[in-house]
Amino acid sequence: MHEQPAGRAGTRYVNLGSDQISKVDFAEWCRALGKGRSYVSDGYAHALRFMVNGIEPGGRDVDLKTAAKVQIRAKVAFAAEQPKAVSYGTLAPAEGRRQVGDTVLLHAPRSDEMVRGGERLVEIIMNGQVAAQQNVPADGAPHDLSFEIEVRRSSWIALRQFPQLHTNPVNVLIDNQPIRASRESALWCAESVELLWENRSRFIAETERPAARAAYDWALAQYRARAEEAGK
Repeated sequence: MHEQPAGRAGTRYVNLGSDQISKVDFAEWCRALGKGRSYVSDGYAHALRFMVNGIEPGGRDVDLKTAAKVQIRAKVAFAAEQPKAVSYGTLAPAEGRRQVGDTVLLHAPRSDEMVRGGERLVEIIMNGQVAAQQNVPADGAPHDLSFEIEVRRSSWIALRQFPQLHTNPVNVLIDNQPIRASRESALWCAESVELLWENRSRFIAETERPAARAAYDWALAQYRARAEEAGK
């Protein structure tokens, strides 16, 4: 794994396929990142391995003929101590759990105190919902995990430890059907495209506005179609 800053609160860790690399090739790093062979972490939580039926993020899809159970294997590690702060989930904000780890609260009251030991809850997320979970000691050592979950429709599956760690997903396709897991998410994306146009179109040069409008309309059509395909 090789890292790259991902904003103020996290770091991207990219899997280049070997622990024996002495020098990172930036072009290869970018290709691996583009394929999704990575996870985001605050540096105190790590997903050293995550596989669904032997497939890692950034690999091919897991193809199933019918609904079936899939095998998930992971190796995770959590620092034996970490800062006591909102952004690490070790200091509760007055606004409640919804704001834990949120970048808007990076400047919330902090403490120089370190939190030592304890456990971290590792969750398997399928289509945005928790499908399985397991507590892991925060002791600086790697821990192997295994899960078995049932996939009844084409889905994406990822691993997270809120709010410090989230992997890219592995797609599981049943009978080659596309993933249409959430009508609400698709409509949210469509609404976001509309708001972007409303707020930014005036900054687009007049000569470029027709092409830009066409691109926005294409995106709107895509998200609305996915919402319809997802059903109620």
